[in-house]
This record gives sequence, C-alpha cells and structure tokens, in this order.
Amino acid sequence: IPVGGSESLRSYWKMYLPKVLLLVYVVDSADHARLPMAKQLLHQLIQNNSTLPVVVLANKQDLEGAYCITDIHDALALSDIGDERKMFLIGTHVAEDGSEISSGMKDSKELIGTLVLETQ
Repeated sequence: IPVGGSESLRSYWKMYLPKVLLLVYVVDSADHARLPMAKQLLHQLIQNNSTLPVVVLANKQDLEGAYCITDIHDALALSDIGDERKMFLIGTHVAEDGSEISSGMKDSKELIGTLVLETQ
C-alpha cells in the first residue's frame, strides 16, 4: 500500500501499517537537513512491530553531495531497529528522463517481490 510521506499524509500511516507485509521507506540521500526527521518517523513507525521487514531506499545517490549508504545507515540509526527483523538498505536513483533503470532499482524490485512472497 503506497502512502506518501508528506506531513499531511502521515496521519494515515497508523491506519495502514497493521495491514502491510513489509515497510519500504524512501529517503532523499541529498537532503541532509531532513534525515533527522526521517530517522524519527521511521523509528516511530516500527516501534510496535519488532518483526516487520524494512527496506530503506536511499534515493538520489546520483546527486553530488548525497550521503553514501554508510552515512544513511548511521543517520537513520538502522543498527538500533532490532535484530529480529529483516532490514535492507539499498542505494537508488532514477534517471531524469526515465531512460535508465539503475541496478539499485532493479535489485529493490526483486528484493521486495521476494520479501512479499516470503511473508504470505
């Protein structure tokens, strides 16, 4: 169930979260100022479900100044989200004209499909 992350849509998250098989959480790797809020929201989302699989897509990896995967891992404190859950962090980007599908996007699609099948 795709639900956007804008502030006006966050109130819907709690309504949909009990029904999801996994959480795909997308962050903007180049927007350093918003990563603390992204961390806080992610940890709030998963605090009541210690086994919900989480896939974090660190988007916009192609932009100059974007945090690398290690920096995103640290900024979101992914080490603190529990050992009992499956957690994945993948760097992604999408070409502006849509002509190129990055290997990260292909890997993400395959991983998400596999995780959904495993949880059913």
